[in-house]
Amino acid sequence: MRCCIGLLLLLLARGASAEEVSRVYLEEFRLGHDTERVETWRELDPERAVSGCRALGFDCSDEPDPARAATRFIKVPTVSGLYRGTARMLRQSGGSYYAAFEAPPGFRVCKAGIDIVGGLISPGAIFSGSIQRAGGDRLGVYAALSRDEGAPGRIAFRLLVATVPREKFDADFCWPDGTILFLCLGEKRCQASRSYPEAELR
Repeated sequence: MRCCIGLLLLLLARGASAEEVSRVYLEEFRLGHDTERVETWRELDPERAVSGCRALGFDCSDEPDPARAATRFIKVPTVSGLYRGTARMLRQSGGSYYAAFEAPPGFRVCKAGIDIVGGLISPGAIFSGSIQRAGGDRLGVYAALSRDEGAPGRIAFRLLVATVPREKFDADFCWPDGTILFLCLGEKRCQASRSYPEAELR
């Protein structure tokens, strides 16, 4: 079943017009030397993505109704130095990295979630994310590796970012600007939003 997730998502994408439905993107963020193995969305059972989608309040069933269902997309990861993932790297300052999972043209970020249990962050590393609407809707992330040269940091997480057509944006349903969705300070202090606990994908 794992091998068919790409085809499954492609079929769902073709099942409805982008102007009619929301899009729930399957995202990844990996940073560091020799990052330990964390399975990609493509390698997981599709039900993992479906359950995470439901937790955010969207319908990503195998046979969606084009009038209301979310269309799921897997992006092609990019590689830049120590970074590999689907977010756009905005800038780097020393060991600090600033990136963004951006909404496509005509869409706005509504909600987002992170798979904390299935991810990885090493001691001394930092990873945080928040909804940012100024200058274009996106899930902005900050990441910093450990400064201990003897123990280079590693960060690897899977995320879901739900976007909705701009004309259908509902401020009562979607989460507000500035919402901190997750904050990880090393492996022992990593948690999702207390205000929106569904941001932790299970």
